[in-house]
Amino acid sequence: MNLEIQKLRDADSPLGNNLRILRVNRVVEVRRRIGMTLVELTVVMIVFTIVLSSVLLMFTDLTRRSNIALGEVERYSELFKVDSIIQAELSKAGPNVEKITLVRESEEGPAKGLRYVVSLPFVRGKVTKQFYIDEGRLFIWEKQSSQGDFPADSTADVIESLDKSEDIIFSSSAFDHVDLEFESVDGGSVSYRIMLSSPDGTRTHRSSVRLINVK
Repeated sequence: MNLEIQKLRDADSPLGNNLRILRVNRVVEVRRRIGMTLVELTVVMIVFTIVLSSVLLMFTDLTRRSNIALGEVERYSELFKVDSIIQAELSKAGPNVEKITLVRESEEGPAKGLRYVVSLPFVRGKVTKQFYIDEGRLFIWEKQSSQGDFPADSTADVIESLDKSEDIIFSSSAFDHVDLEFESVDGGSVSYRIMLSSPDGTRTHRSSVRLINVK
């Protein structure tokens, strides 16, 4: 009986009322923390949009820079390949080259190739070879040497169509970004330049090959 009265007193006492109010406030606070207001949701969406936009801009810029770098690698790869072919061919023939001249596309045009006579070691014979670029591809043809390979007139240096006596012994794949011009044959040295085309203009790479036995 005393216990029941005590419970009622607790329920009706001011302290009991305070306890109930405290519990109700705690429930309200928990409910407020679980929910999200429209303002808070708007702020979260704005922050998320800004972060996502920044990431997309960074990805786009990285992709653009990667494509530029890959294009540069491809162009310089072609340049080094053309340069290595020229160096390998002329260095190999150099000790046995007896005569060499520039070959032009026209009498007034740039020299796009070389024509030279090579003596074959241990063989009593000579061949005339021509190294040139045509439509982005490198070619080398050779034929049995004859007096008409180097006429005295100026048209002798013009690239002519092949005839049956000329055999192509080398042809490269097409190079899309390079062009080649031979500048001079002086003092046993062949000077040339390779023009590398790029979106920001044309770059020129100059080099030379020393020939030992040129007369």
